[in-house]
Amino acid sequence: MLVSVVTITRTRPELLARAIRSVQEQKIRAPHEHVIVLDDCDASHRSLREAGPLPANVRWILASRGPGDVSGPGRSSRLRNMAVRISDAPWIAFLDDDNTWEPDHLDSLLECAARTGHRAVHSHLRMLNRDGTPYLEQRDPWARDPEEGRAEYARMRAKGVVQPGTCVRRDRLDPLDVPEPVISVDTGEWLLSRELLLEVPFTDEFDARDEERLIGEDDKLAMSLRELREPVSCTGRPTLHYHLGGYSNDFSRPFDASFSWRD
Repeated sequence: MLVSVVTITRTRPELLARAIRSVQEQKIRAPHEHVIVLDDCDASHRSLREAGPLPANVRWILASRGPGDVSGPGRSSRLRNMAVRISDAPWIAFLDDDNTWEPDHLDSLLECAARTGHRAVHSHLRMLNRDGTPYLEQRDPWARDPEEGRAEYARMRAKGVVQPGTCVRRDRLDPLDVPEPVISVDTGEWLLSRELLLEVPFTDEFDARDEERLIGEDDKLAMSLRELREPVSCTGRPTLHYHLGGYSNDFSRPFDASFSWRD
């Protein structure tokens, strides 16, 4: 295998089925596999068993929970790191169970990595509402306070990350010497070498300040890569379909009864 796609899932079998289809629809010439990590979820386990034969390049792992294990960025980090360790593909991509990709997502990332020689490459994304319609509000959806959300949108607009009238978000990772840097790359946008992820694994410790600022595992990974001055390239293409409604941007209801930002 050249690429392992990792999907962590819990309590959302219908979304998992959509994510599996998205990986299967990838127009990629290189051999790739889809590693599904079931986070102690009977419903997802049952749906996979009852779906009939899975595609030959799909394998799943059932990760049980101990008494102290809860949903949150720490748990996600540990499961992502576990999947990286058990894979032997040189490249790793992550597709969350509620997101999808354009069919040329992986191929365009591999082309970018081959062209630049970089171990970390990423795409851009399209922000979509839960129902799949474009998210066009001029407000950052990750801000709890609407006023703060509008201010952050204005900052990102000035930086060229977002523009009114389009749901495309041009994420990037600015170098250390850039004032007021943009440090924003979603996990689903990355293609990372396994070698790099073993050197710089996902951080699994989060504190009150992280919770207040909604700093997730993708943010901490981006910060780590930036601190290490790891060269990063971007395809410039919005090939990730990022569906809003996860724990980082839905403040109207509990994401998971066991959820906690800090373990």
